[in-house]
Amino acid sequence: MRQKQANHVMRGILCAAGGGICWGFSGTCAQLLTSGFDIPVAWITCVRLLSAAAIFLVICIVKDAKSLLAVFRDRSSLIQIAGFALFGVLLTQMSYLTTISYTNAGTGTVLERLGLLVIMVYVCVRVRRLPKARELIGLVLAIAGTFLIATKGHFDSLAIPPEALFWGGMSAIALAFYTLLPVKVLKKWGSLIVTGLAMLIGGIVATIVVRPWTISVTMNESVAVVMALMTAIGTVAAYILYLQGITDAGPVRAGLVGCIEPVSATFISAVWLHTPVAPVDIVGVIMIIVMVVLVTDRGEDPGDAGDTPYDGSSDDVPLFEGRASLIGYYGARRAVHDDYQRIMQLLNDGHRSLKEMGIAEGLKKYPSARRVMKSIENKTCYVVADEDEIIGMFAVETNGDPHYQLALEGQWLVHGNGDVPVYAALHWVNVAPEARRCGVGFFILGEAERIAREAGKESICADIYPSNEPMRTMLLKHGYLECGSIRIKDYLEREKQRAVFEKIL
Repeated sequence: MRQKQANHVMRGILCAAGGGICWGFSGTCAQLLTSGFDIPVAWITCVRLLSAAAIFLVICIVKDAKSLLAVFRDRSSLIQIAGFALFGVLLTQMSYLTTISYTNAGTGTVLERLGLLVIMVYVCVRVRRLPKARELIGLVLAIAGTFLIATKGHFDSLAIPPEALFWGGMSAIALAFYTLLPVKVLKKWGSLIVTGLAMLIGGIVATIVVRPWTISVTMNESVAVVMALMTAIGTVAAYILYLQGITDAGPVRAGLVGCIEPVSATFISAVWLHTPVAPVDIVGVIMIIVMVVLVTDRGEDPGDAGDTPYDGSSDDVPLFEGRASLIGYYGARRAVHDDYQRIMQLLNDGHRSLKEMGIAEGLKKYPSARRVMKSIENKTCYVVADEDEIIGMFAVETNGDPHYQLALEGQWLVHGNGDVPVYAALHWVNVAPEARRCGVGFFILGEAERIAREAGKESICADIYPSNEPMRTMLLKHGYLECGSIRIKDYLEREKQRAVFEKIL
């Protein structure tokens, strides 16, 4: 287990470094387009955003079309994504590219990194505290490094245009917006969907305002190749790699490794475009990189804090599919005794929903209060919490369900009949009425599968009332197969038919 975690951390560090290098490459492409081919920043912004949005959304459709469609039913998320698109994505692209057009890729990237100071100030004001000593040192280094780059050591004059300083400051502010605005919506819908939609919205708005078809651009093979590389490598690959870095290594390590971006931009620009780099530029870059290290929060990762509530697997994350892809402002954890009343409320909501569907459960509802309490004590009951509010619950029995050994009208896939079941049983999936149709059910199915995998199970099974069509549809969409039906007798010898499902893990 420890070796697997170490491998994931190393993979995350390499991915985060790759993302930073790709972003540095993007800055060099922008410098070549604006200075070498005289392409206006506004035109580059429109084409780049719309092209990248198309790539991101195609990936989303292939990977998770259901979530992409579901986001359009969430008005609150759409408003947040629109704000992120205008003040994060669009403003970042415009200000960053404009800064580069007045200077070069290395200088533009370094000035953009000053946005971490804006984030630091915001955090200090938000939590009502003074900056720490290392943050104050970082502030001094940032001002000194920027001053060196802007004057080239000639303190009586600016070595870069005032416009570059203005747009560099705007790009720093935009970077802060880009980092702070989408925090909640990224957790809910994942980075690919949010970024794709934000780039689409930003691209559409920019196109309406700029009307790029009215801008005279000499389009040739070289321009097309640079634009394609800038979009594919400098935008899409950069974001996907950095996302994987955060997933595997955590935001702290990934943020520190991301400091390679201004270095890569300066190096690539110098080698590819022969941009002159003076010793004073190198000193300024080093100062700002040190600032980034100092102001980056280096507190312990949650995973290093010993006993923490279960919130999903962190040890078996496949490449380019990370925790950010989970839908919801929530996480799953084991239920505790204090959750009992809320769990019973959710179960009662579920019983009412079954009654509305015409499903007769009888006088004695399942599970009983005693059964729920026993499940909590056995640590097989889980809740889904939206910040401080519980919005769902479920149970996973890793020792199987004795009822599944009854005569089956059909055939199980792999679950077997040995003394030690090779399957886990999923029960009691319930979502609060106000949280339905928001992806919580699919989140629960995903978490249940992770729990089963971590327990070493080969499959996961579930049973439902045959006429419970919403649950049947959700199970089938999530990859379960209907295996047949069983008849369960209650304590009064009354039979209830249940449709059973199984998914191979």
